[in-house]
Amino acid sequence: MAFKLPDHADRAKAAAEARKAALDKFKSAPPPDEAALAARARAAEKRSEREDQRKVERAEAAVRAEEARLAKEAQAVVAAEQARLEGIAREAAQKAARDARYAARKKGR
Repeated sequence: MAFKLPDHADRAKAAAEARKAALDKFKSAPPPDEAALAARARAAEKRSEREDQRKVERAEAAVRAEEARLAKEAQAVVAAEQARLEGIAREAAQKAARDARYAARKKGR
């Protein structure tokens, strides 16, 4: 006699027996303890409050980081504008010196 693979009926019967065994196990379990359920609910509430607090702290930290980034960016803009104005002033001084040298040469002729 050779090994016989289980057919659909055998697999369905095994699955039904497994479901029945799981249901019997669930039905035979003792009812949950009210004090334990209340303790779990309190713990879940505290955990939720801590998570909410952490979310608020993260949001505040993000706002502070954004403000710091904007302040740094504003300082960079001010520094760039100041450098531009100094360049303009330097060019104006060089032009004035060049014009003075030109005027002195013209006057000497």
